[in-house]
Amino acid sequence: MFKTKISKVLGVVLTAAMVLSMFTVATPVAAANQDWSKISLPGSGATGGYVVSTPRVRFDNIGILEWNADKSAIYATAEYDGVMCVFKSTNSGRSWKMVFEDGDVYTLAASGRIFDMVASSVNANEIYFTDGHDIFTTKDGGATWNKMSNLYTYAASNFVTAIPDGIIVTLDTAVVGATKYVFAGTASLGVAPGDNGVYMCQETAFGMPWTDLDVINQREAAWDGCNVWDVVVDPTDFATKQGVIAVAEDTALGAEATYITAKYFGNQWNMPSTCIDTAVEENNTDSITGIYHAELWLPSDFNSNIASGKFQGWLALQTSGGQGDVYLWYGNTLTTIDLNVRGYSAGVGTATEVTDIDGIGGIADARLIIGGYNIAAASAPLTWYSSDRLTFSANVKAPTGAASSWGLSVATVTVLALPDFATSGKALAGTAGYDCGVSYTADFGKTWNQISMMRQAIVTVENIAGNLFIVTSDYAEQSLWRLNGGVYERVLSTTSITETGTTIDVAVSPAGDAVFVADIGGTTIWRSLDNGQTFAQQVSSITTADGTAINSWFVSNANTLLVGGDNVVYQTSTNGVLWFARPCVIGTITSFAVSTDGSVLVAAGSDSTISKSVDGGVTWSTATAPTTVTSSVPVVTFQNGSNSVVYLTGDNGHVYKYDFAATTPAWKELGTATPVTDFDWAATSAVVNGVGIFSGIASGGSVLYVLDANAVADGLSRFTMVGTTSYAGSVATPGTAVGTKLIGIAAPGANMLYGIFGAELYVYTDKMAVPVANVQITKITTTSLTVTWDALNVDNSNIEVMYYVYITDAATGAKVAYMTTSAFTSDGTTVGTSFKINDLDVDTVYQVSVWAVDPVMSFVGTASVSTQPDRPDYTVNLMPTNGAINIPIKPVFAWDSVATAVSYDLILSTDPTFADATKVLATKSLTTNYWAYDGTLTNSTSYYWRVRINTANSTSEWFPAVFTTVKADAAPVEVNNPPAITLTVPQAETPVYIWLIVAVGAILTLAVIVLIVRTRRVV
Repeated sequence: MFKTKISKVLGVVLTAAMVLSMFTVATPVAAANQDWSKISLPGSGATGGYVVSTPRVRFDNIGILEWNADKSAIYATAEYDGVMCVFKSTNSGRSWKMVFEDGDVYTLAASGRIFDMVASSVNANEIYFTDGHDIFTTKDGGATWNKMSNLYTYAASNFVTAIPDGIIVTLDTAVVGATKYVFAGTASLGVAPGDNGVYMCQETAFGMPWTDLDVINQREAAWDGCNVWDVVVDPTDFATKQGVIAVAEDTALGAEATYITAKYFGNQWNMPSTCIDTAVEENNTDSITGIYHAELWLPSDFNSNIASGKFQGWLALQTSGGQGDVYLWYGNTLTTIDLNVRGYSAGVGTATEVTDIDGIGGIADARLIIGGYNIAAASAPLTWYSSDRLTFSANVKAPTGAASSWGLSVATVTVLALPDFATSGKALAGTAGYDCGVSYTADFGKTWNQISMMRQAIVTVENIAGNLFIVTSDYAEQSLWRLNGGVYERVLSTTSITETGTTIDVAVSPAGDAVFVADIGGTTIWRSLDNGQTFAQQVSSITTADGTAINSWFVSNANTLLVGGDNVVYQTSTNGVLWFARPCVIGTITSFAVSTDGSVLVAAGSDSTISKSVDGGVTWSTATAPTTVTSSVPVVTFQNGSNSVVYLTGDNGHVYKYDFAATTPAWKELGTATPVTDFDWAATSAVVNGVGIFSGIASGGSVLYVLDANAVADGLSRFTMVGTTSYAGSVATPGTAVGTKLIGIAAPGANMLYGIFGAELYVYTDKMAVPVANVQITKITTTSLTVTWDALNVDNSNIEVMYYVYITDAATGAKVAYMTTSAFTSDGTTVGTSFKINDLDVDTVYQVSVWAVDPVMSFVGTASVSTQPDRPDYTVNLMPTNGAINIPIKPVFAWDSVATAVSYDLILSTDPTFADATKVLATKSLTTNYWAYDGTLTNSTSYYWRVRINTANSTSEWFPAVFTTVKADAAPVEVNNPPAITLTVPQAETPVYIWLIVAVGAILTLAVIVLIVRTRRVV
């Protein structure tokens, strides 16, 4: 509990960052992909944050949970390895640091027990606790501890009244100005009240003097004896009123009774004007004796002014005689009100002992959480919650624990409300005895899960399921853990259920709406519909259908379950209300699987055959043929997304595929055929002892994972399947232990696998079940090209992805030889994301494929491309030729034809770069190898033209040329015959070349006539 003890005006503001830090723990899952990564299990000892015990070194007797002043840390007391210790947590009890250990440096009294702990009201690093004899304090958050002056030694020398008979069982602190006060209450355990009381020490005064506040005598009628079980200072106005409140048991007039008594303004106890004694009475009638523990909780707006209406508190009382409960106290009244947390009937309250109380809020809105036990089952921890301060609701799922080893053989439960308890319902509970621990609730104490300081250890990991439930073993008991958001919570312990088998197993329905726990070797199954928070046992078991024990089992949906027998399936579609024995003649049934859409079930048996059901397991088909190699313990799975294709492996190895929808269904062993594509990659499965199988989501084909439990095998075989071809790769076993269990969570592009290897749990995230993306072809020439692609992002800088690039002739399918660069190995693999391929054929179509092949194989990314045809050059009889002058202003363009050409492109421009579109005179796509300009060029001007070839496969590079037109007044020049030009004559129409010859002949004739005339002219 956390006492309300702010003793002077102190505004403590919890920042958002501080509150969030309380719930921040290091994620147990290492973020790595394409390699097994260890999942940190709940840790033991100092290096593990004291979440669980280590074998032979166990937690016990968690006694006190206490906030520091600003609620940035929780302090707890507990036995660890039989020694009383103090622990500190800065993340709301998820993990701890030991700050005090009873031993050579700090030695507790002979009892070795811490009876109370209290935090300073103003200093977050200041804590006090008592072992019943001494009071220890730390001023530095637990780094060092010191003893205060000893109450008993001081009393022997200085007290006027008697030395206390009993031990210190309660503490509180107060601050007035610079003066610190520590208050202690003493009591005698298990005997009648004696000379005990409330004592005050001025800690900052020289010698730390103690003062006896004399509860016995400072009153109108002295008590015969006294036990003080709790002392609390006025939490809101101590500096002014000096109020001290105590829960005291007396023997006035020879009869024991219990009171809440107080003194204010330095006056005596039981002053009618300020606060008279209030009797605490069972069922509001009977005096209470035999108190063992008391806690008084005061609201945040407590006000000791009688007229305020807020002079009020709640008392949690534990006794040895069944008189404990929660009692409502109004200051300056004669009796408390017994709230009877477990009800009240026919004048008798239900006997309940309450060991602790805590809460949040003021008089009008307080929320209370209490811990205790039913005396009829005294060793079972219980909790209750109240939202109205008057009525209480019991937990549905209690914290684990048993009887404390201190004093009474009963469960002691300590509770602590977290800062936002009023709205979130978050609180902690500490328990004692077998399977004790610190438990956590987020629903106002309705259900509790264990989070730290657990007595149970983790010796082995037995099973896993879903995302993610883990079964661990402590030899004698098992625990079921839920890992959510990087935080572990133990949601079930076999101490809380009755199992008869050898271990428990866990399974999650495919839809994720139900979690089941089965008693392997027994006959019982439990179901949870709230993600493992609470479990309910089935109404009946497989024994009603003549089943004898659960060995293999399967969850088809939230209501349909299958249990394997010998040539029979025990089936229920009502979650165990009715079980039926369904014939399934495949031997001893060892494994089940359901299709992705939930429409088809398959069962695998020791005959190495399988059978399917399309009606939820009511009827089963005739067994298939057996696989080639008999396996006595086969495991089966459906191909993801299919309701007909299944895969099988087993303890005799190998992996098989079966398609129920095939024309002639038959088993096919994966990896036996040589891949049709010729590159260096393993083609065989090499599975020796298959113990787990899972089909994940893939883009480009399908992907299958098989866990191999053989000591010399690689561990995880991974099959990339495209069409009928399968490629096998492997992922090495982490560490030296073999794998025993595999489950998978299918996700597009990132399948997640969990595996058990020895006593360790690992995760593998496969981000390579996708094609290599964005395969592009650049820098294409007549005989080379460059391939680029996007790197596969595996989110792990330690993984170097290797790629394989190959190219095939699109017409023949043959792989084409190529040159490698320094970035590539000789087999064509690369660690880069680009690759230049040389020595290709001109004008040829190729298919380019890129795979990632290491650490595992991806799916292929492809691109289709053609090399360029040869471009024209200066030997192809261009007309006009490059650099020609005196070209007519109505030119004709021509060049040699190319046999593979389907068209030609031509551009005429006055811009030598052809970049300025405004200077382009003509752009032509031609089916002929000539073209006559249909306009008129300018005289004495340079023109640029270029031509390229288009084939059925590709386009050549441009071939440019330049010419200059004739001058406007140029003298006749001698015309030389142009070189012979090969023209392609179209056959489908009147040959154009005839008109071209006529035109050329006419030009030549005119030129001859002009020459003749000029040679005969008279000068």
